[in-house]
Amino acid sequence: MLKPVDSLLQRDDLWLASQWQQQQGGIATGFEALDRCLCHGGWPDKGVLEVLMATPGAGESLLLQRLLCPGEGQWLLLVCPPYLPYAPAWMQQGIDLANVVCLTDLDRKEQLWAAEQGLASGSCRRVLLWLDALSVSESRRLQLAAERSGSVAVVFLPQEAERDSHPVSLRVRWALETGGATLQILKQRGGWRQPQQRLSVQPQGWHLPKRPPAATLFQGPW
Repeated sequence: MLKPVDSLLQRDDLWLASQWQQQQGGIATGFEALDRCLCHGGWPDKGVLEVLMATPGAGESLLLQRLLCPGEGQWLLLVCPPYLPYAPAWMQQGIDLANVVCLTDLDRKEQLWAAEQGLASGSCRRVLLWLDALSVSESRRLQLAAERSGSVAVVFLPQEAERDSHPVSLRVRWALETGGATLQILKQRGGWRQPQQRLSVQPQGWHLPKRPPAATLFQGPW
């Protein structure tokens, strides 16, 4: 005779802590081991992805290569990147430069406004934003704007931001190292924090030794 607890565990209408809360289609990351650790089977197809980094401009395009191709007729919006993207390397990664817009020399209020408006427009399916800090209310506004438009916002923050709790779809810690990179899933909706992983990547193409000039707008092709 089954014990009461055993009979409960056999029911298919109860969620167990060892199971994902949801199994929705995600966007493949390009790293099979990482996909298996994400409850969507890849990057979320909408919402905010927070990437915590010690050094801005350290291989973001390598990690997010699959996200940087939003689809035909859709824009990729970059808001104040720390370095000017290296166009030839992006082309090698399959990114259509004709659909890339890069904004620079904005103050913090303008950065958040541009990111939120880009998401709300429905035309920018991918928005990348670099910030020194993000409040709970700001993260919530970006999350809602991304969910409503079915878009993905990637917010790059310093590692110190890990102590803050933001209502976002996914949060990871990323570090580019010699011969590869390490990534840890810190938080994900419908899943659990995961151990740190080492990913095999080839560092190339994101940074240049100079910042983009002030008050400029870059729109591909370059």
